[in-house]
Amino acid sequence: MTKTFEHILVPYNGTPGSDKAFRKAISLASSIQAKITVLTCLEERSTFGFFKTKTSKQEFEKEHKLVEKQHLKLEKFAKEHDVSCSSKIVKNGLASTRILAFAKQHDVDLIMMTKTKITSSYEKLHYQSTIENVFRNALCPILIL
Repeated sequence: MTKTFEHILVPYNGTPGSDKAFRKAISLASSIQAKITVLTCLEERSTFGFFKTKTSKQEFEKEHKLVEKQHLKLEKFAKEHDVSCSSKIVKNGLASTRILAFAKQHDVDLIMMTKTKITSSYEKLHYQSTIENVFRNALCPILIL
């Protein structure tokens, strides 16, 4: 019998929803002996929308270190549950595009995400969510929690 899912990707941004997706991925991976990759997309922000200043670079480095600490905690949790887990931080770009590119490059079999609630009709009309972009363009199954 072949494994259905060998590599699970969990886009992670530190929210309760991404924590939930990670914990569900751990549960699934431990039962089917799959590996998990946690992916966080960080945006390097420019001051006034034009310039990358020393301050904006320092802020980015600070955020990067915080995410690294979060990833270490997630990897430790996975190890406690006997699940192979790695993590990756990618810089800049549209999150959905980076998720899809990573999934394609690394032969991901399943993407696990949680849907956040969009509060206003204006947001629904003008801001397509990351999960919608991933859902519409993914080449592998997506489990939306």
